[in-house]
Amino acid sequence: MCENFYLREMRDRELAVRTNRRSYLLPRQIAIHIARQLTRATLQEIGREFGGRHQTTALHSINKIDQMRRTDKALDRTITQLKDAFNPSPPHGCRAGPKE
Repeated sequence: MCENFYLREMRDRELAVRTNRRSYLLPRQIAIHIARQLTRATLQEIGREFGGRHQTTALHSINKIDQMRRTDKALDRTITQLKDAFNPSPPHGCRAGPKE
C-alpha cells in the first residue's frame, strides 16, 4: 500500500499507528476502504485493526474514499489496481466452480 503512494519511509504496519498526520491519512483511509470491500470484517473489527479506531471513523474513511473515487479517476484506477493485487481474478477463459 505504502509503495503506491511514494511513502518509502513508511511501512504498511504503520498505517495502524494512532496519528492523523496527512502523510498517513489518505493511505490509511484507502486501506480501510479496501479492507471493507475485500473482507467480511465488521466496521468495529476494521477500526480495531487500524490502530483501535472507532467504527464511525472507519465508516467515515469508507464514505470519503467512495466520494473521492467518483471525482478522481486516477485515484479510482489506483484503488482498482490495489484491490486486484489483493484479490486477483482467474485468468481469462477460466471458469470458477466444479467441472461438469
